[in-house]
Amino acid sequence: MNTYMIDDTTIVSIVEADPMDALVLAPRLRKPDLIEVTAMGHTPFKALMESFELPNAEVYTILETKAETQESKVIAMFGVSDSVEVPQYGVPWMLASSDLEDYSKPFLRYCRDWIKKLEDKYDVLYNMVHCQNAQGMRWLQWCGFDIKTSRTYGAGSEDFYLFIREKK
Repeated sequence: MNTYMIDDTTIVSIVEADPMDALVLAPRLRKPDLIEVTAMGHTPFKALMESFELPNAEVYTILETKAETQESKVIAMFGVSDSVEVPQYGVPWMLASSDLEDYSKPFLRYCRDWIKKLEDKYDVLYNMVHCQNAQGMRWLQWCGFDIKTSRTYGAGSEDFYLFIREKK
């Protein structure tokens, strides 16, 4: 577990995910993530649960804990798994609630370290991002991913962009 003190009353932790976290997060996905998941032909719960079943999956949960309640709240889940198409390629992903935006500065401060951790056993990380997810694309570029060609993808035959990052 990695724990980050945000202020005098808030801690954000990153822990190994539990399937119950998916149950909690699924109905609270932020709109861009919901659009993306739906375009892929999944429900939020199904998309989150399938992440546990992928080859060599590493799945993490971001938890918020407030001092006054001392109860943890799931604000995001993310991870990486082996590509089924290309050896030594990993497929990273992240789905979040809008609560993540309350922690945008610390999130940006630490997310690059987590990207490096995710890419540790891979030569390349890649996945697809929905064409309407401009905020997600900006974040991916900030994290060192290149946004490549667009293609029609998923159950909804919507436009997605390939994003890719080669290990440095």
